[in-house]
Amino acid sequence: MPVGPRDRIDWLKASIESLLRQSDFYSRFIIYDNSEREDIGKVIDSYTSNKLVHIKDKRMKRVNMAILRNRMLQYATERYLFMIDSDVVIPENGLQKMLHTLTQGVVMTWMHYAYSFEELQKPSGAEENPNLGCSAVDFEILKKIGLFDEKYERDEDVWLYAKLRKLGYRVMKTEGRCLHLNKVHARQDLRSSLEEAKRNFWRSKYDMMLLLDGLADPTFLTSYAYFWSYYVTGVIGGLVFKPFLFLYIPIIGFGLWYYKRPKRYILNLIPGLALAISSPYGLFYALRRR
Repeated sequence: MPVGPRDRIDWLKASIESLLRQSDFYSRFIIYDNSEREDIGKVIDSYTSNKLVHIKDKRMKRVNMAILRNRMLQYATERYLFMIDSDVVIPENGLQKMLHTLTQGVVMTWMHYAYSFEELQKPSGAEENPNLGCSAVDFEILKKIGLFDEKYERDEDVWLYAKLRKLGYRVMKTEGRCLHLNKVHARQDLRSSLEEAKRNFWRSKYDMMLLLDGLADPTFLTSYAYFWSYYVTGVIGGLVFKPFLFLYIPIIGFGLWYYKRPKRYILNLIPGLALAISSPYGLFYALRRR
């Protein structure tokens, strides 16, 4: 479990306690603390468990999640590892379920997020949204591929998923959900939607890096094409051929169908438009890194 300087104490406590309740399914619980916060350190040390190991390190000047995870992995010796974020609550038997998935020849597994107790009861659905905040991996295979590529400062979970698939390893979700206490990514209100849009202005660079590295699933381009259709339709319809604007009817209709509710459609549209418009920058960045 990585712990950083911006972590909330109440979330951290809930996450730690959910893991301690399932201590039968791990040999050690390593908390990698680079927060440099005295209050966080005291909270971690207040839990008495002979399995809990508190590692303190210096705060990173620039957060790079791939580097952070590689630093954490130097303390791992076991074959099967759970990677749990400090704002995630693991459901009862969650570790047991993910461990069972790994023992079936799977190299990486995860449980989808829920953002409310009601959503915890819903099935995870057909989509695959890999994350490392509630996951388990085969460390032997992770070492074989050279651990995390450190140019992926963010979205290192998507990189790992794509890399393993490219190399022919089995990756799959575990049925069930973990409770994600940080609801920003849920886009449940205008504020969180705008926050996500702000992040998406630079996030496309990781998608473009995956594309140039030959790791991107071609289907991810369909979301870019969809959100770019809003800009293309507006420009052509506004400047060249007015009837072209009628294409907004099926475009918007598809969005409403996909997101089920108008509010959810709008709150996802804003970050999607930000992601699409940033793609030229993302491509330039990815080319420069190569």
